[in-house]
Amino acid sequence: MQNKFSIGEMSRLMNVPVKTLRYYDEIDLFKPSEVNSQNGYRYYSTEQFEQLDIIKYLRFLGVPLSEIRTHFAHRQVDYFLQLLKKQEESIDARIRDLESIRRKFVSRIQEIEEVLTLTATDVVEIKTFASRQVLRLQENVRSGPSLEMSVRKLGKLFGNALPPIFVGKVGLTVSEENLLQGNFQEYNSVFIELDDPMEGNVLSSTLPEGEYACLFFMGLHGDSPAHYRKLLQHLEQSGYVIAGESVERTIVDEFVSKDPKRFLTEIQIPVNKCG
Repeated sequence: MQNKFSIGEMSRLMNVPVKTLRYYDEIDLFKPSEVNSQNGYRYYSTEQFEQLDIIKYLRFLGVPLSEIRTHFAHRQVDYFLQLLKKQEESIDARIRDLESIRRKFVSRIQEIEEVLTLTATDVVEIKTFASRQVLRLQENVRSGPSLEMSVRKLGKLFGNALPPIFVGKVGLTVSEENLLQGNFQEYNSVFIELDDPMEGNVLSSTLPEGEYACLFFMGLHGDSPAHYRKLLQHLEQSGYVIAGESVERTIVDEFVSKDPKRFLTEIQIPVNKCG
């Protein structure tokens, strides 16, 4: 029975590219059993099939080539076991990361699906919110270039702690004082709402739980003043008073829809019932 296979035959039998087999040879991971001294042709034997199977198996699990090479240099069962356990921990971490990313997608999908079912905007509604954790930069901010620079600054401050998926989660706040004075575009902070809790960051904070007077309007941050006035008028007529700083977040902007009629922003003002 044939027990001498060219590199091309080995490639076809084991479903491994010729280029990969040559590279494995170069790094001393998987060398041919024989090399023709005259033409340099590589030949492999059936005794090497299982070794290549193990390499493929470990690569499928994501084990680095350097660690596979170390295993074959020593061939100790304890090291092999630790190799598998280490990769198990790595895979578990990747699963947690993917689950976190999935939660962000689900949250964003649900929000867009909900706002697409809105039958009317500029309607004031009292909603109850649980506390919401945010990454927050306290500084004077205006919409437009100032807002974009503040978001980048926020990202730089938090570094790797900043979640990579925060599209649609950026918001602004207007202080209670500015709300009462009618300075609706004098923002006092920019924040990113978190889908997953973050512990131990001194710059993280929460948006307080409680009742909020909420209003969706068709437009962006620059269109907000008239809608703030409508909200405050409704509160006065309904016996509510402002109980803190407002939250303002654009949900659909020009990067989500090119149709200005689909732009959507929500204002949320914490309130208490008079008396």
